[in-house]
Amino acid sequence: MAKKLIKDIMTPVVAIDSEASVEEASLYMSSQRAGAILIKERDEYVGIFTKADLIIKILEKHLDPASVKVSTVMSHPLISLERTLTIEDARKMMEKRNIRHLAVTDQGRVVGLLAVNNLSA
Repeated sequence: MAKKLIKDIMTPVVAIDSEASVEEASLYMSSQRAGAILIKERDEYVGIFTKADLIIKILEKHLDPASVKVSTVMSHPLISLERTLTIEDARKMMEKRNIRHLAVTDQGRVVGLLAVNNLSA
């Protein structure tokens, strides 16, 4: 039986500009039903913002999400894997880096997202 590949379970890119506020990013994530959002600066993905970032970096510190730029609290640099690698490769990378989300690339170009929740699919 062939091993399942990342490209088989990845989700589309959800992204917002780095100048957006955490509030804007959070509302957009919610509208897209996404647990993470890529942060884009000019035409390049530079980081990722997750629900965990919202809780740990904003809410627990009692910061105002409307006044904090998402670029100041995003996780970076962006960690990614090629879409042709296996789900097991993704699992190992997530465990090694202690992360729950990865950008998915096709020959170095970001084409999707992968969450730890998707790995059991």
